[in-house]
Amino acid sequence: MIDIRFSPCSKKLVAEVFSEIMSQLPILTRQLTQRIEALVAPEVSELRASPDAAAPIVVRFGRSIVSKAKQGRPANKVFCFGQQDLGRLEEILAFYAVDDLTPGFYLAPMGFTPQVAAALTAAGFAQHSFQQTILYGLPRATPPQFPPGVTVERVTTTNLEAFVQATAAGFEWPEPWRDAAMAEMRSRFRPEGYHFLARYQGEPAGVGSLDLRADGAGLKEGAVIPRFRRQGIHLALLHQRLYIGHTLGCSIVVGGAVFGSGSFRNQQRSGLRVAYIESGWGR
Repeated sequence: MIDIRFSPCSKKLVAEVFSEIMSQLPILTRQLTQRIEALVAPEVSELRASPDAAAPIVVRFGRSIVSKAKQGRPANKVFCFGQQDLGRLEEILAFYAVDDLTPGFYLAPMGFTPQVAAALTAAGFAQHSFQQTILYGLPRATPPQFPPGVTVERVTTTNLEAFVQATAAGFEWPEPWRDAAMAEMRSRFRPEGYHFLARYQGEPAGVGSLDLRADGAGLKEGAVIPRFRRQGIHLALLHQRLYIGHTLGCSIVVGGAVFGSGSFRNQQRSGLRVAYIESGWGR
């Protein structure tokens, strides 16, 4: 165990800074955590079929938000499932079974009960991990200042290909579905979206998106190409998106990251705080 000692002055300063940050954040009520959970999930499309097999179909079963894609980047995921939708579990599984697919369940603690665990276990599922930490916070009113050599630009049709290539490289997408996922990104791109490309000394180096909703905004798809990491690029993309969220009038911003990871630490440095940790269930 490491014994860290603070002087009375240091303790007071830390307490004041922490108090100031927490006083600005909305109180983490059950209603707010459910709002955050919905922002983490993909946006509902209400389409039950698509000519593009790599394009995710996102529908709602009760409160649960369910995503399915036959090809491309894995997207067979169930969000917001809990006690209130136990009666729709068979319907949800049938939605995937018609295409010979099996989903993963991303469960938040608010709706988790022993009955949920029993129903998923009976259906052949088991918890395999604590999936990721969900964080929440406020947008930034101050325009970002980037490290030397780092620039951030909004994605347009002109730099779309650089954005797509940097996304695949940043997330290190595997070959079996890499090309299909990149093609799906190109086909689904809309210039009015808020996607950002970071460059380091002029070279495409990192990506990030701001998923704008009526109820807030999500920090999505943030990644840095391995050889450009540790240059402050991930943090620059975070600050840019948080600032854009402020200019757009967002009341809350939500992010996700593996607990203790670089992304997790950067989001905390940017003022976000832990809301809850998801558990991942699969067959």
